[in-house]
Formats: sequence, structure tokens, C-alpha cells
Amino acid sequence: MLNARLFCLALTALAPAAAAQDVWDDPGGVETDVSFSGALVVAPEADEFALGFAKAGLSLNYVLMSGAEIGAVASLEAQLDHPARAGFSGVFSSVAGAGDAPGGAFSGLARGPAAEDADLRFSLETAFIYIDGGYGEARLGADDGISTRFFEGGPVLFAHAGLVNPALDHSGEVIARTDHDLTGPAAKFSYATPRILGLRAGVSYTPEADRRGLDRDPARSLPGAPLPEIENAFEVALNLSRRLPQSGVRLRAGAAYSQASTRYPAGPTLYGDVETWSAGASAEFSQFRIGGSYLESNNGVSGRPGDYSAWAVSAAVPFGKIEAVAELAGAEDDAARLTSDSWQLGLAWSPDDAWRFAAGWREVDTESSIPGLPLAAREGRSSGIVIEITRSL
Repeated sequence: MLNARLFCLALTALAPAAAAQDVWDDPGGVETDVSFSGALVVAPEADEFALGFAKAGLSLNYVLMSGAEIGAVASLEAQLDHPARAGFSGVFSSVAGAGDAPGGAFSGLARGPAAEDADLRFSLETAFIYIDGGYGEARLGADDGISTRFFEGGPVLFAHAGLVNPALDHSGEVIARTDHDLTGPAAKFSYATPRILGLRAGVSYTPEADRRGLDRDPARSLPGAPLPEIENAFEVALNLSRRLPQSGVRLRAGAAYSQASTRYPAGPTLYGDVETWSAGASAEFSQFRIGGSYLESNNGVSGRPGDYSAWAVSAAVPFGKIEAVAELAGAEDDAARLTSDSWQLGLAWSPDDAWRFAAGWREVDTESSIPGLPLAAREGRSSGIVIEITRSL
């Protein structure tokens, strides 16, 4: 099994096959774009030594006589993540005297008698059609919600094994998430206005968050702690991207709010509407970048403590093609009774557009937040070196 996993990981990060290409099938007609990206994450001192990610994408577009563009986008992804926390959500062990706790509707974190044991997973993450013109862009199909698409935050050391919003988590202890992904890849309708003076607004509607994704799985049933179903999700968001003409500083910012109803037949009074809001911003100067993000959600929990909050701040200083990055992050989940503080420091090197190498030291301290709990019963701390290799074609 180990050899098979390492073989899959090697293919995931280093396969040179599906080179990206722009092909005009018919001059002045349909344009086809094929892309591939992969990542390999190695953490010698962690529970999971090696994790991997691969994505193949296809897009078709056609420009109408009016100048509007219509098209279709699809992507297939594969991930080998931490087996107990595949896709961020997951079950932490029960605590004596505190009992089990159903998962939060947004965070997906819970307490229960047993953890999952997931292996290599595949998912059709996007499959939507769109039209983009002078009146804005409309999308229909399996896609990220407008809150996720308009997300802004600080610079990151790792593209996939993030200290916040991780696609891959080798320790299984990262609980900080600020990217406001409530509905995952479920089918939805989204509309975004044209960008005016750098500002853009958008809205999404998801009838049922019933599709399982790799990084957000609202349809997941955790062992011993199932999650509520999410229905009728509305999202509104703003995004700003503007370069100041005098200084040349690039400013980016995003803010979003979402609301959805929940359904939990096993306990109709445990959950109500889930409300979440988030904000993030970054500033890019000639010699450094800085930014941060924050998210807060009631997790849909009613009748008991259940709020979830997370934050992250970071800064990056470039030295040619090498960039030094420092990050801090934290999170608290009242439903799962967890609190976490983490930091990392490292270097990222991008020799060209196809390759990115990053390495750094990380510490994650995720513990139970139950008052008076003995030190021995807490979750503990993980620390060590993390290395990520990313290739895009």
C-alpha cells in the first residue's frame, strides 16, 4: 500500500504529460484550453510523511458578435490528504466528561468515538457554463460560491499545504479556515457585476449543498457525528482590486456574508440557520507584501455554544525569485470545543512559471478548550519541517 501511495504521489506532483495549451479549433470560433497542476507535500516529522494533489482542467469559450463570451469549464481533481481530516472537516476524539459533539455546519469539525480513514480521493470539482459581457458574468453549475471566489487574504508560503485554508494537512490538526466556502462544489447560480473603479459585487444561490468536494464537503457524514444538510444558501460578496496611481501600491480586499437553512432529522432542535461573514485584505508594495483575513460563523448551532471563528495574518519579502514568508493563524470552534494557534516561517522559490518550491518550519497547537481539562487530555502540539513542490502546466 505504501509503495502504491508513493507511486501515486510521484505522478501527482511530477507528471509532465498534459501540457497546458491554447488551441483554436476554428479560427474566430471555439477556443479550447487544457491545463494540469500537481503538488507533493513532504513533512518528515508528521503523522503523514507525504501527501499529494493533482488537477486537470478543460475550458471552452466562444466570443459572440456582441462581444460577450460564452463557455464551459470543468476540472477533475485527486487528493491524498490526512486520512482522518480529508477535506478539512473531521472528528476529534471524545473527551471524558464532555461527551460527543455533532459537527458545525460551516466548520465541519466534531467530536466522536472514531475518526475516518480516507485514502486517495477523486472529484469533479467544477462543471459549469457561463456568459461574460458588458453586464457582468453569470455562471450555472458545479462551482465555488461567490464568497470563495471573491476571497482575499495575505501572502502564503504553501500553495496547497496552507497554515490557513489547507487543501492538504499532514498533521491533521489545522482548524483555521477563512476562505468562506459554505457550499463546496454543489450546483449553484452566481452573478458578478463588471469591475468599476476596481470594485466588483456578486451573489450566489445554492438550492442544496449536496455534492462532496475534496476541500469542502457539505454532504459528509462523519462517523458518530453526522453533519446537518445545508439548503437554500445565499451569498453576497464584494471584491476590490486597485493600484494606487501615485505610489503604485496594489490593494486587494474582499468581504462576504452568507446565510443558509439546515436540516438535521436526527435532532431537529440542534441546528438553525447558519450565518457566516468574512473579510480580508492585502497590500503589495515594491519591497514587501502584507495582508490578513478573518471569518466568523454561528456554525448553524442553536441552543448551545457553537460559534466558529478564524483569523490569519502574513507578510512576504521578495529577494529576486525567492520570497521569505511569515504567517500567524488561529481558530476557535465552540461546538467541537477546540482552540488553535499556529505559525510558520519559510522560503518559496519560483524559478519559472511551471515550478514552485517552498520549505519552512511550522508549529500548530490545537487543544481542547474545555475549562479545567487536565493537560494530558488535550490534543497536543505538532511541529517540524514542511516541504512543498508544485508544478503547473
